[in-house]
Amino acid sequence: MRNLVIVLSLLVVLSSGCEMFGKKKREKQEAIELQAKKDSTAKANKATKTAKIKKQKEAKVKQEAIRKAEEERMKLYKFHIIVGSFKTPKYASAYNELIATKGYQTEMMSNNYNFQMVSIGAFKSWREAVVELKKTREAIEPNSWIYIREN
Repeated sequence: MRNLVIVLSLLVVLSSGCEMFGKKKREKQEAIELQAKKDSTAKANKATKTAKIKKQKEAKVKQEAIRKAEEERMKLYKFHIIVGSFKTPKYASAYNELIATKGYQTEMMSNNYNFQMVSIGAFKSWREAVVELKKTREAIEPNSWIYIREN
């Protein structure tokens, strides 16, 4: 009888222990899976941040290249034909749009006195600007003039 009690006790302990060990194993597996999810999320976030930083750097490089090209263009093309000059930026924008609708490529500029000027062309030499100025006075605005941008 004593043997029977021992065997039954062992069976009870072992059967209840299996659930306990199985539960711990599941909890450990769930913890591993949770950590794996956190790790993959962290990697994804890091990759996203890295890509964003790279994109910002590329945008800065592009902006710098555009700025340098614009500076070079301004140095080369310093004679501008001005068809309108305004103290009020709103009027300058409206006139700029009007000239652009006529098919001219315009550029808004400002001078040292804060006048907003509407330019329809930039030229490397004075001679080219004078030739175009004559055409502009006949076609667009009789009071057009040449502005020399200082570098």
